[in-house]
Amino acid sequence: MNFKQYSLQKKIFLSCFFLNLILLLLCSIFFYYYTSKSLKRHMHDTVSSDTTMLMNNLDSMLTDADNALKLIQTSPSFLKAAKEVTDSNDNYFSAHVPVNSICKSNFLITLHSADLDGSISYLSEYYDNIGVSITRGTYNYIDKDILRKNNQLAQFLDENTYVSYAAPHTDFWEQKGDSFSVIRSMRDMYHQYGILVFDYSTSVITSLLDNFEKPEDHFIMILDTEKKPVFVSNESIDIDQFYSSYQTASNNNPSQNGTFSHNNSSLSCYMVSPLTGWTFILSNSTASYMKSLKELVLISAILFLSLSVVMLSFLLLLTHLLTKPLKQLIKRLKDVNPGDNIEVEEISQNTGNEIVILTNTIHKYLSEIYDKNQRLTDSRQRELQAHYNAMEAQLNPHFLYNTLSVIGATGLTYNSTTVYSMCNELASLLRYSLSFSGQTVHFNQEIQHANSYLYIMRMRFENDLECNWNIDPAINELYIPKLILQPLIENCFQHGFQQNNYEVLPPWRIKIHAYLDKKRWYVSISDNGAPFDKDKLITLKQRIQQLQSSRNSNFEFVPIVPRQGFGLENTILRLSIYYDGDVYFNVTHENEEWTTITIGGPLK
Repeated sequence: MNFKQYSLQKKIFLSCFFLNLILLLLCSIFFYYYTSKSLKRHMHDTVSSDTTMLMNNLDSMLTDADNALKLIQTSPSFLKAAKEVTDSNDNYFSAHVPVNSICKSNFLITLHSADLDGSISYLSEYYDNIGVSITRGTYNYIDKDILRKNNQLAQFLDENTYVSYAAPHTDFWEQKGDSFSVIRSMRDMYHQYGILVFDYSTSVITSLLDNFEKPEDHFIMILDTEKKPVFVSNESIDIDQFYSSYQTASNNNPSQNGTFSHNNSSLSCYMVSPLTGWTFILSNSTASYMKSLKELVLISAILFLSLSVVMLSFLLLLTHLLTKPLKQLIKRLKDVNPGDNIEVEEISQNTGNEIVILTNTIHKYLSEIYDKNQRLTDSRQRELQAHYNAMEAQLNPHFLYNTLSVIGATGLTYNSTTVYSMCNELASLLRYSLSFSGQTVHFNQEIQHANSYLYIMRMRFENDLECNWNIDPAINELYIPKLILQPLIENCFQHGFQQNNYEVLPPWRIKIHAYLDKKRWYVSISDNGAPFDKDKLITLKQRIQQLQSSRNSNFEFVPIVPRQGFGLENTILRLSIYYDGDVYFNVTHENEEWTTITIGGPLK
């Protein structure tokens, strides 16, 4: 199955799972390598510190032995006895009991006072020998001819140094086992009398490992000053191969200390003693390290699997919680009935991605709703245009009825040619009213139309009517809806001068003022007639607000507030329709004498 066809939950789950799996794997690998390197570094540090500690312990033992020999060397009784030794075929000390006793007493006192586990021997320049040992029991005198054949003893007798150290060797005094020794020269400024020898058994070196938790995992090798192996605490190892590994490491690292590995089974550290010049090598088995490493691998694997299971469970729960609302919404969209006027294609499920399904579905619904709104808007515009034309047509018969009444009254009064002039003006009024249907006109055309109407009214009322025009020339070329001035002037006669409950005596005065500002045009019609009825003004404003509210809704315009008279109301409502609600309308009373109705609209 193609990945793109998977559901959103599966895509999120698989993407997050593999991403987190890679991160966990990288973290586990980093953890393993970092910890393994830390373990290895710790092992190197441990074997180095252990080697330093054991070598210092060995050097401390040799130093203690040397100090013990110094005490004997400075003893007057022993020095006197050493000087009295003469050359003979027999061992001088076995034949001279007093001297023998003095020497052994000095040796034993020194061993006990220094608490040393070893033996002290003296070898004269003639190879006479005597010694004592705490652990070995009675000292056996060695034949002088045998000792003369020992090249090491001969070398120590010939040396001029005060102290020398003998690396592990076969015991000089034919005791069982090997030993390592401290040799001090018995001499004065002019003569060498012999040497004092302190012997440690090599088992002492092996006993240094007893302080470790697992002594069997360690062994010690000692090289003499010529870098030759002279002691190994573990005889089961292959000395030649181990020594070869040391030589390779020391050749690559010319310093006095370092580490090396032998067959990946041990880690060894070598150091050169500053006291003796011997090379001390401590080898530690890597079995514990490998065990720790295996435990580390096991812990890493368990940790990786545990985190993977936790991550898997968390991702399953998270993706389920994320996609569950989407699935429920898609199910509801499938079952929704958008209505008879909205038709939506069946929800496509070519893809398993809930987001894509939801987006496509909502897009289809929005497209259909948008088309429906466009149709409603067009229908509403046509409805408003029809309403606009209907209100404009309502003026024609109404005006014609009033005008004919005026002409008839005038003809009865004057019986003259004035009737002819009035009929001409009436013809102009009718032509203007019936032409330009549903169109805009110049403002000066509205002025001419209003002048024709006022001519007729002046003929009717003669000297009782006065008109004053104040027109800004800049307004003449402005396009405005037809028949907006004449209804306002007519309103002065219908509601200002001829109210039944309010008597207004002539002369009747009308002032017409048209002007502009930066954003709007204004026309003010003032008369000195009766003030505008407050209740009628409130009702008129409610009608205008009702029309503007109906334009912003999708419901049919249903008049609720009663009509207040066609002329003024229709004029304000037609302006509101024409300017999309952006119309100015105001009524003011000046000094309780003048009533002014002001209308206006934007400059478009």
